[in-house]
Amino acid sequence: MTYTLNEQMNTIFQNGLNIIQSHKEEILEEWNTVTARLNLNRNRSPKNIEDTIQYFSDRLFHTTNRNALTLSLQTNKFIITLLENAVHKVIQQNNAFSHKDHQAIQYVFIKLSEDVLAQPYQQYFAIDSFLQNLVASNQLPIIWTAIVLKRNHYFLVEKWFNHMSQDLLHGNDDVKESTIYGLSERLLNQMSPEEKRKYTVFPVPYEDITILICVQKEDSTHVVPFVSYALQVFQNGKESFHVTKQDQQWKDSVIMFNETIMRSQNHHEAVENISAGFVNYLPFERCALFSYSVDKQMGFGLFGHHLDNQAIQNITEDISNLPIIQNNLQILELFGKSLDYVQPIYIADAKVGFPNEYIKQFNLQTVIIAPIFLSSNNKLLGAAILDQGPGKHFKVGQEIFSALIKFGQSAGEILAKFSSEQDTRPQSDINLTPREIEVLQLMAEGYSTTEAASFLNLSEYTVRDYVSAIMQKMDARNRTEAVARALREGLIE
Repeated sequence: MTYTLNEQMNTIFQNGLNIIQSHKEEILEEWNTVTARLNLNRNRSPKNIEDTIQYFSDRLFHTTNRNALTLSLQTNKFIITLLENAVHKVIQQNNAFSHKDHQAIQYVFIKLSEDVLAQPYQQYFAIDSFLQNLVASNQLPIIWTAIVLKRNHYFLVEKWFNHMSQDLLHGNDDVKESTIYGLSERLLNQMSPEEKRKYTVFPVPYEDITILICVQKEDSTHVVPFVSYALQVFQNGKESFHVTKQDQQWKDSVIMFNETIMRSQNHHEAVENISAGFVNYLPFERCALFSYSVDKQMGFGLFGHHLDNQAIQNITEDISNLPIIQNNLQILELFGKSLDYVQPIYIADAKVGFPNEYIKQFNLQTVIIAPIFLSSNNKLLGAAILDQGPGKHFKVGQEIFSALIKFGQSAGEILAKFSSEQDTRPQSDINLTPREIEVLQLMAEGYSTTEAASFLNLSEYTVRDYVSAIMQKMDARNRTEAVARALREGLIE
């Protein structure tokens, strides 16, 4: 089953909510302190402060459904920020909480603040408001409208109102029939005999409800198509509003990723934070981070998050053995290496893009390859290979691709920041002779034992002895592992 960005961000929200709820008493006490302090400032409205605290108290402590409460609230970002800072202050008193926990709390306040600020607009996309405006219009001959739900094989009137916004149910919530026609007849029967002869009711399906519209019979021919069109326009606006909110989610994930990797103090921390960030802020379970050598067309394992890290670091792979990646790099060449054309690569079946040994070793199914790049000088630094777990098939939406591009760019910037540190790192304590380094360099370039012997004017047996000595000194199980370690420690280029 595909794990979506929406689910990932909801998980972060829920984690933050759980932390906040576990400190309810301390937070409410701190908020009371904030209230007392603000009330001393006569420029602040005590009612606005109290209403804001009441709103956040209800949302955080009285329900786990952040869409359950609707409240007309007059507040501002200053007050909300003070309340959030108070929560962070309480949480910081417990050293067990991490930067990730504080980010989750921050995200809770971001989403609740968005709800507060969006309230004036959300009413325009509520079907209740739409129908009330429709029936209240003096230019439309609509007598009443009703919202009908289907429950337990019955059609039930949930809301029923006229142009005066009156509750026509009169407290009777048991207006139901087994068919829409029967329900329409029942509603008409509540009108006078004279009115019943003049009016008709027509149903309009909408999402998971049915809307009943009562009009004069002579007006139905032109009212019906108008209402259908108006509903379509309403739905388009509602979907656009929803898309805008969804679009903000991937931007929130980018912000949290950037905040995390910017805390890195060195190259090692940056590599770890980048690998973890792809998993923590996007809907992925595993991440393998690789560096890329343009000159040698080779990829080298840097770090594995939720993977066998040593196994990832032992990987040194010729790009020619990864045809899908090689093809995309060739396309990049055609565009003059402009990284404006770098896109994540979605591979539905890893068998078509990876050697069989890696498929078996890591139980790969669907993977995404996200480029790590430095946009300032069009330099491709590496890639993150991501999936949703062993043997998992999944799909991703466009918002994931957008986020991956931003993640890759930010990761490239932070890795470039520490590149000078890598260049000036201490020399390796592995003592290889100049000839052994020559042999190791040829191994890295893909020479076979026979080819290396010919190149160095040595016998094949002598080269094999050098290879054995190299592997012993480097404590490597095979040539690939020896080359990978040599590259990481700067013994060869």
